[in-house]
Amino acid sequence: MPSELNMKQQKVSEMVLDFAGDFIGAGITPEERKNRLTSACTAWNYACVPEKVTAELLDKYIVEYRKWNPDVDAEECRAIRHDLERLIAQKQKKDPHVVKQIISCQLTVVDGQDHIFVASARQDLAQR
Repeated sequence: MPSELNMKQQKVSEMVLDFAGDFIGAGITPEERKNRLTSACTAWNYACVPEKVTAELLDKYIVEYRKWNPDVDAEECRAIRHDLERLIAQKQKKDPHVVKQIISCQLTVVDGQDHIFVASARQDLAQR
């Protein structure tokens, strides 16, 4: 099965760029792109848990986001949640059978080019 073989060979970092590259690239500064990469990886992880857990995780994410960013208003929080929900849907559409948790991610700039590194681990949770 060539498609299964290709899926096994594709790096998780490539899959992240495939479903969230535009979102990450919308950051103006390297720091913004790093934050967007972290959000994309969070969305990836949320897409890999049973569906009933996703909404609860999103609720907790927004609570923590507000805790660490007390100046954000409700509209900004809705926009952040919407971005995460959109990214979750994109991951599920593009790579529904890849169930790995991303345990770390980095974005570095070398010679003006962004490079991302993603470390992942297989996950034994029930599939969606």
